[in-house]
Amino acid sequence: MIAVAVPLWKRAVAGQIDQLVFQTPAKLIEKAVRKKIWPDKEVKRYYLPTVVTMAGEVYCMLYRNGQTVGDRVVGIKVVSADGRPLSLEQVIKRTLYKDIVYPATLGIPLIRALQQMKSNKDLELPHDEFAHTKLISTK
Repeated sequence: MIAVAVPLWKRAVAGQIDQLVFQTPAKLIEKAVRKKIWPDKEVKRYYLPTVVTMAGEVYCMLYRNGQTVGDRVVGIKVVSADGRPLSLEQVIKRTLYKDIVYPATLGIPLIRALQQMKSNKDLELPHDEFAHTKLISTK
């Protein structure tokens, strides 16, 4: 297992900031587009925000030194577990795990990992283990 270097609260705050930065504009755009295309139907599904969030995270991990906007604000950074620069494969694996596996499994792997982290501070979250990445503090 990879050693944890970042408190969970920093991950949570960074995630909320990223949701706000990526999803709010995407939701507004999708709602406007749907009203133009189907003016009589109520807008219920948000696919664009998910795609925008995933694309934004991949871009930030690859071209913004492993940091999303939220990561920069709270002072954390995603790095490769072996010390090399993040690869496209690692970034995609990490992003897909977070955005597809967790929702598809109702977050069970995440819940189990969080329960184990309470007693063992050296555990890493499943998406970082799967992608061979880790989070480090920059502040």
